[in-house]
Amino acid sequence: MAVLPALYFSVALYFFSIWFTAFCQDTNLSKQEQAFSLKVLIVATAFWPIVAPISYLSQHLQSQWSPGLESEEENSQTSLSAP
Repeated sequence: MAVLPALYFSVALYFFSIWFTAFCQDTNLSKQEQAFSLKVLIVATAFWPIVAPISYLSQHLQSQWSPGLESEEENSQTSLSAP
């Protein structure tokens, strides 16, 4: 059971390192923009383990409740490509 929190923490550190590297390379920001961007970066890193599963669950439930939409989209794409 301790594997899941460790996995989430390691992925959070990985993404934080990528985003922080990109943040440090951007030189067109003012001091206010840098402070705000750093706060957003920290909040996004802290809350992604909560938001990602909720987003996945929402998309999964939406696809279960509306299976007809996918088949209608496939039919419309097929009919558009037919001569």
